[in-house]
Amino acid sequence: MFKKLLAAAGVGGAEVETIVHTPGVQPGGTVHGTVRLRGGSVAQEISRVAVEFVTRVEFEHAEDEYDRARGFYLTDVHGPVYLSPGASYEIPFELYTPLEAPITFFHGRQLPGMAVAVRTIVEIAGAVDPGDSDPIGIGALPAQHVILSAIEELGFPLHSADCEWGLLRGIPQELPFYQEIEFGRSHLYPNLKQLEVTFVAGAEGVHVVLEGDRKSGLLSAGGDLYNVVFVGHYDLDRVDWVAVFDERLRGMASR
Repeated sequence: MFKKLLAAAGVGGAEVETIVHTPGVQPGGTVHGTVRLRGGSVAQEISRVAVEFVTRVEFEHAEDEYDRARGFYLTDVHGPVYLSPGASYEIPFELYTPLEAPITFFHGRQLPGMAVAVRTIVEIAGAVDPGDSDPIGIGALPAQHVILSAIEELGFPLHSADCEWGLLRGIPQELPFYQEIEFGRSHLYPNLKQLEVTFVAGAEGVHVVLEGDRKSGLLSAGGDLYNVVFVGHYDLDRVDWVAVFDERLRGMASR
């Protein structure tokens, strides 16, 4: 459906509609689509058309925490367009999906709390207008499938996922935020109240950040635990990842 451009001056301004031809993609893949512009009753000069991904990101500020829509990997798809009254203009586009993009699906299941969309940005009359937004599914990479399956096999129930603004210590990141996938307690590790898993994918493999919340006891004060495992893209079939993560988690739970 065409959407009126809010930045258009006067009555009868231009409209925009974005058609996404790729309903689902994996990190590292490409989304294909078309931006359709339709002129109103007056001629208008559109100076820029771009597309980007958008998701909700949580921010921490002092004692407060809030979330807002955050765009990432903005890509210009066209320069100035003179749109005559009633004219139609179609702009095909390709949008690369960064390897660090948050995933929304795992084994055909929607990750609770996660949503990603493709947003169209139209610059007209000196103002930037988010002209259209279309949801898209981002499926897990093979390495992420293996890791999440191993975590579930070790008894951790999947609860929810979200994105957090910030950088992880010691791990190079392309995006200024990261995704946390939260699991509940496993009966195999009673000292861990919950587990959070974060992926930072790259060309060679995936850094897996494990953050556990350990309950306090007579001899322990509780608190957060942190561990990192690197899973190579070409090591998936050569390593017993359930055993690897079991060893790391037992080590975390025993601290």
